[in-house]
This record gives sequence, C-alpha cells and structure tokens, in this order.
Amino acid sequence: LEQVDMLICPSMAGPPYPITPEELYGPITKERPPKFQRFTAPFNFSGTPTLCLPCGFNDEGLPLSLQLAGKHLSEPLLCRVGHAFEAATNWHKSHPQI
Repeated sequence: LEQVDMLICPSMAGPPYPITPEELYGPITKERPPKFQRFTAPFNFSGTPTLCLPCGFNDEGLPLSLQLAGKHLSEPLLCRVGHAFEAATNWHKSHPQI
C-alpha cells in the first residue's frame, strides 16, 4: 500500500449464507466455505485497518458490502471516505425484506 491511499474490494466473495440462532454465538461451522474469508483474512493477519460498508442487495434480497483497506494508521482516512460514501448513497439506510 505504499503507492496508494487505500484499496476498495468486496468484503465477502458472495452473499451471506443462512445460519441458525445457535450459530450466532458459537464457533464458525465447518460447512462454511473458506471463500468467505478471501477478502478479509489477509488484512486481519497483516493488521491492515479496514472498514466495511453496505453497498446493495443481490437478486435474492441479501445484503452485499464493500471493504476499504488502508495503510497502517490510516483509520481517519478510512472513516472520512466511508462517511463520504454513506453521504452519497442510501445503502446504510436500507434493510432487506423480512
């Protein structure tokens, strides 16, 4: 990240998958595909600051998100960009149909 201020990438490789109430507070199930960590694990392991923001819904109405990743100690910039994105869109005010 020496040559750029931040990266914008998906938060997950697909929409969320269904879980049971018991799974909300327990360990991650072994059935969960590893692809769901594809875009977050590298930043988690390197200590890179990130910010995830809602950015829409798929065809089934499930929420989608994007992730901003910045340089070490770039949290103020990530928050400013996140705030600008939310000021320019209404995704953070939208909720999926229940």
